[in-house]
Amino acid sequence: VNGKRIRQRYSTLEEAKGKCHSLEEGSAHNVVRTSLTAQQVKDAEVATHKLPDGCSLLDAVELLMQSHSSLSVSMLDAIDRHLKTKEAKSLETYRQAKRLLGGLSKHHTGTIQSLSREEAVKFMNSVPDGSFNHYLRACKGLYIWAEKHQLVQSNPFIHISPKERLHNDVGLLSCAEAKGLLGASESLYGGDLLAYTSICLFAGLRPDSEMKKLTWDAVNLDDAEIRVTIGKTKTPRCVEMPSNLVKWLRKCDKTKPIWPVNYRKKWAAVKNQAGFRGGVDPEIDKELKPWVKDYTRHTAISNKVRTSGDIHATATWAGNSPAMINRHYLGLVSSSEAVEYWGL
Repeated sequence: VNGKRIRQRYSTLEEAKGKCHSLEEGSAHNVVRTSLTAQQVKDAEVATHKLPDGCSLLDAVELLMQSHSSLSVSMLDAIDRHLKTKEAKSLETYRQAKRLLGGLSKHHTGTIQSLSREEAVKFMNSVPDGSFNHYLRACKGLYIWAEKHQLVQSNPFIHISPKERLHNDVGLLSCAEAKGLLGASESLYGGDLLAYTSICLFAGLRPDSEMKKLTWDAVNLDDAEIRVTIGKTKTPRCVEMPSNLVKWLRKCDKTKPIWPVNYRKKWAAVKNQAGFRGGVDPEIDKELKPWVKDYTRHTAISNKVRTSGDIHATATWAGNSPAMINRHYLGLVSSSEAVEYWGL
């Protein structure tokens, strides 16, 4: 201490260390006992001088360790964690996100941080044109989530623009085909599917995600409205019922569930009797017309916008965006066809 060598004996090591610290604190020199090497001390001094005011070396090290720990997160693990945030949404939404992001995990088997912009572009160029925007939205969503949870510093998909979609006509049922579905639903299985078919055709609810959870408690025949609280978007809405739907629902047995037991088998039989493939028995389906997903919803929305002439009101009614109505549902039915449809 102060250039002098001190020889003293103590019965324990702790007593010796205590005396040593006492002498160092009283020294005129800034002497600090440490287990660091001389080079580590020099590095710490340089690092401390580089830190901004108010930031300690410990703060910097903890931040580095957090960043370092995130480097070990694989793409597959990050996707699994992200998908857990989708579990509260509809089953269809969850399955779609899992399928789309599954494609990304197969393309890039490294960490979520190591995906470059060039690799992101390469992946997007490999997906089907018709699904490009779906993949892009899913991948951007993954990285927005990852940024929020400090797993990544940037989003490699953020600079990629969605593809402009051309107008695509959706598949529609004719009035005769809709009438055939109603007749089959009323005659088969004691009318178990009548409420389901009527609501799908004339209220335009999503045949799976919204209809599966719909109960009679949400159907108000006196005020002619259906309250939809569980569906694809998770945004509640009230759907105004046309008068013909109210008449059909008054014929239904309210003690039966709207989504019946053995739904798949019964709905297949209804479609078969109406002239469509049911998707259960290949032999029966062989000579029948293919069934288009969301047939009933597309038909209801197309007739609704034709009658109302209001894109925004129809979008609210259907739980869609005005852009979606404008892109897919305009000009598909004539005025006389719409009048006939709402008179079924």
